[in-house]
Amino acid sequence: MRLGHFLALFFALSSVSRAEPLFRRQDIFTSGVDGVNIYRIPALIVSPRGTILAFCEAREGDDGDPTDLVLKRSLYDGRLNKARKLNGYERVFGNGVNWERMQVVLPGKGKAIMQNSPVIDLNNGTIFIVCYEVSGGLEQHLKDVWRGRVLVLKSTDDGATWSPPVDITPSVGAFVAGPGVGIQLKSGRLVIPGYGPNTSAKGSSRVIYSDDHGQTWRSGSYVTGKTDESQAVELVDGTLMLNMRSNRGKWCRYVALSRNGGETWYKEYDDERLPEPGCQASILRYSTESNGEKNLLLFSNPPNPGPWSNRTKLTVKLSYDEGQTWRVSRRVSDGPGAYSCLTVLPDGTIGLLYETGDTHPYEKITFVQFNLEWLASSFTNPSEK
Repeated sequence: MRLGHFLALFFALSSVSRAEPLFRRQDIFTSGVDGVNIYRIPALIVSPRGTILAFCEAREGDDGDPTDLVLKRSLYDGRLNKARKLNGYERVFGNGVNWERMQVVLPGKGKAIMQNSPVIDLNNGTIFIVCYEVSGGLEQHLKDVWRGRVLVLKSTDDGATWSPPVDITPSVGAFVAGPGVGIQLKSGRLVIPGYGPNTSAKGSSRVIYSDDHGQTWRSGSYVTGKTDESQAVELVDGTLMLNMRSNRGKWCRYVALSRNGGETWYKEYDDERLPEPGCQASILRYSTESNGEKNLLLFSNPPNPGPWSNRTKLTVKLSYDEGQTWRVSRRVSDGPGAYSCLTVLPDGTIGLLYETGDTHPYEKITFVQFNLEWLASSFTNPSEK
């Protein structure tokens, strides 16, 4: 790294470095527990009141097989010490993270509730989830990926209860959300990244959006590149950046930029700085200069070019120049690691929910909490305990 780049990075990180390195890990969803064969497709958000919500699919088998949408919540209170309990639930860490029992948000009833993508309207605290309902199992799903229904449900009490689902397929067309999370733009627009059929067999990425607090939803245009699962972040200049899993044979992420909140795209490119093995990834705004911090973005994925078997060594990266470069990188796990989702916790630390295991990445979904000091430090990764 050049001296100028090093100094810029040092000052960018020093302005937000206020604590000792922190890294904690816990398995949240484990295959076989609570009568579920396999848990997949994590999503992680934090409500304005500080409640942490960890979503995933509770499956009988593979894509399209009977699947419930499930959730574990953590009622965050950093004032408590490790010996105490909160609302009858033992706390996991001494920092305020405590997981309630798993709840079924939307039962599949023999169908598959797939690809959940939550988003929070910060104007009123309402949490929306966009998901995809299909039936017929894996074989039928592979024959016709786009025959399902796009559903939206919401919660106004931090995920304690949920509304019945509403079918928005007539207004947005065939659309598979995320997986991961949606975002709210500075304009107030709610944006759910995902993908749809377009003109190719696998389709292309696009977003759906709402400008009336989730009452109605519309669809943006497709990107031209052959892509699917996507996540989005708003840059400080108002540009919407869509970061996508690519089917272009380049083994790297594909990026598109929009000046109108995802309605159209003015620039697209392969981002060779972000290699991938054909896998979902997470991108997240950590802070901005307008809030008295630096402009920092986070990104997580298994950074290995090649086939699906390379879904290992899940890594978190940090950018201080709006995604132009990713000069800070830290491995979260040495073993299997696939889909992931980042969030900023109420105390400013970072939460990451990801698929992992001992022999393959679909044995469990694990939650880790760390801070920027850990991400930027050079000491050895902590143990699994």
